[in-house]
Amino acid sequence: MRRILILQEPGSDSVAALSDTLQTALREAGGHVTALDWRHSSWPGLIQAAKQHDVLLATHHFGPTACAALIKALTGKPVVSWVHGPLPEELKTKRASVLSRLGWRLVYAQVDHFVSVSRTTENALLGFVNPRSRQQHSHVIPNALPPLPEGQPMHVHAGHGGESGIPPLLVGHVGRLSEEKRPRLALETLRFLPEEAQLAIVGDGPLHRPLAHEGMDLLMQGRLHFLGAHPRGASLYTPWEITLLTSRYEGCAMTALESLACGVPCVSLPISAMRELYDLDAPYLLARGDAPVALAEAVMTVLSLPPDQVQSDMARIVARHQVPAFAQAWQEVLSAC
Repeated sequence: MRRILILQEPGSDSVAALSDTLQTALREAGGHVTALDWRHSSWPGLIQAAKQHDVLLATHHFGPTACAALIKALTGKPVVSWVHGPLPEELKTKRASVLSRLGWRLVYAQVDHFVSVSRTTENALLGFVNPRSRQQHSHVIPNALPPLPEGQPMHVHAGHGGESGIPPLLVGHVGRLSEEKRPRLALETLRFLPEEAQLAIVGDGPLHRPLAHEGMDLLMQGRLHFLGAHPRGASLYTPWEITLLTSRYEGCAMTALESLACGVPCVSLPISAMRELYDLDAPYLLARGDAPVALAEAVMTVLSLPPDQVQSDMARIVARHQVPAFAQAWQEVLSAC
């Protein structure tokens, strides 16, 4: 196996967790792997480290890839860029200018191998980069799903479920409270669910206060709960019966995979990446449209299905995202550099 220098950003999000999973898998396979925080490493240190390795692996297609492209210009080392989401959508979210987009195209022209987390992500990448060089290669390696730690216990103060006294239907939403994750849609979906339904929102972000204001009536009714940010773990999903995914776009949604691995169905909007994930085994986990009522209808459809069928379908999806196959695919890409 080649000697790999990984350029990464520290953090607790899914990209950082995936980077840790890949590093562990490559080392267990006997690989020589060094991981450096590109933001907080000196340039002389980065250049020296690059000279001692065969391949530069940028764990994200923005900052780490730009850093790797500069190092390549000085050392000639090949660059692998890990692409986690659809580039045009991400640049739109960042409000990237025409000049900025041109700059990123120049950066991506230096990449030797792109690794996308889904066909959806790859199609968006190729539409943006439009590689003309035969020296550039594109691969798809779906995200792996390592075993989840139990995590911190979640305290959801569920009430009696409305005036009917029916046990509450607990629904969860896990993710950053930002525009691209569309948490407002989860709140609006709650209004179309039966009165015994309650929504727990896990995460923090700039939309926290506006959401709390818009959902004040639901908060007062005990149907809406803001639980704040919590570390990754099974405890993010097991308190509820359904997880909602309302993102405007995804690459290969770890929230959905983790929820399914915990035995909790994740109902999503019918965006391309989620159709790619669900269509083969569990298309009923997709809403029939983008409206809150469509998402609520999908929730009720899932709850009406035989639980054994749903669990079996989810298990087949999870089985396609195991670490051994993920590690093997990465080894093949890195060996080709």
